[in-house]
Amino acid sequence: MSTPTEPGSIPSLPEAGGRVGFLVVGSPRSGTTLVQRLACEIPGVRMPPETHFFSEFVSGLMARRRFPLDADAIADEMGRFLILDSARGLHVDTPALVRDLGGTCASPYALFDALVRQLAGPAEVWGEKTPDHLLWWRPLAQAAPWLRFVVVVRDPRAVVASNLAMPWRQDGRIPAWGEQVHLAFAALWARLQRQVMAMEHTVDPGRRLVLRYEDVVDDPDAARRRIAVFLGRPPDAGLQAPPEDMVLPWEGWKAAALGPVTADRVTSWHETLGARRAADVAALCRSGMRHFGYDGAPGPVDAAVAWARLGPRNCARLVRYRRAYDGYLGAIDRRRL
Repeated sequence: MSTPTEPGSIPSLPEAGGRVGFLVVGSPRSGTTLVQRLACEIPGVRMPPETHFFSEFVSGLMARRRFPLDADAIADEMGRFLILDSARGLHVDTPALVRDLGGTCASPYALFDALVRQLAGPAEVWGEKTPDHLLWWRPLAQAAPWLRFVVVVRDPRAVVASNLAMPWRQDGRIPAWGEQVHLAFAALWARLQRQVMAMEHTVDPGRRLVLRYEDVVDDPDAARRRIAVFLGRPPDAGLQAPPEDMVLPWEGWKAAALGPVTADRVTSWHETLGARRAADVAALCRSGMRHFGYDGAPGPVDAAVAWARLGPRNCARLVRYRRAYDGYLGAIDRRRL
C-alpha cells in the first residue's frame, strides 16, 4: 500500500499545462466511482463520466488512422466514438473540440485529453475515471509524463461477489463457465493487481496513489484529503458538489457510490459468495491479497489443496485464460499513444 503523503510534499500539477492531470483506475467493482466522487468534491477538480476511450475505442482508432488528424478526421472519429454503447449519454460539441485542438490532433492521447476536458467543463485540475484504463498504464505513463494515477484496490472476494451481481456477468467475453464464472473474475482480479504491483515498482511515487476501498469507506474524509494532497490541492479547503452527470442514467449500479458512505458492503460478500467460492477466490488471488494486506489468504499447502479441488478442467481453463490475458496486455504495452 502507499504510505500517506504529507501536505506540501507533492507539488501541484503545473507540468500538466492545462491538460488532464490524473486518472482513477482499478479492477471493475473495486470502488473507483466512490473515489471519483471524493476527488470531484475537492475544489477545482472536475471529472466527466467514464469515457472508456482506451478500453473501447483507441485500438480501432489507431488501426484506421495515421496521426496527425485534420479537422475532418477528428470530427469523423468523434462521430464513431459517440455511437459506442459505452458512450451513451455523453454529449460532445465536436466543432468546439476541433477548435480546442487547433484543427489538428497530434496523437490518440491528445484526442482523449481534449475529450475529457470538454466533457468535464472548466476546472483547475482535470481527471478521468475508467477502471479498465489500468490496463493502459504503461503507454499512458509514457505518452503523458505528468499524468498521475489514483489506483483503487478491494478485497477480491468482495469484487467477485459484486461482479456476479452485475449485468455483464453473462458477457460473451467472459469464459462461459456456468456456475464456475467466479473463477474467471478471480483470475481477472489477480491479473489486474499484478499491474498495480508493476506500477508500484516502475512509476515514481509522486505519480501514483494506491487506495484500499476498505480504508476509503472507513474514513472518506481522510481519503479525500490524501487525494487532494496527491493532486497538489489544499486538503482542507472545503467541499464542492460533484457533477450531477458524473454517473450516466444507464449506469444504475453506480448509484450507491453517490449516497451516504457506509461500510456495509465491506463484508457483505460473506453472505453472497459463500464459503466454497470465497475459498476458491482466495486461492487464485493469494499473492495480491498478501501484498495489499487482506486477511484470509491461504498458506501454500491450503492454496495447493484449493487448486487441486478445482479439478484439471478448470485449472486448464485458468491457464489458458491467463495466457490469453497476458497476450492482450502485451499488445497494449506495445502501443504508442
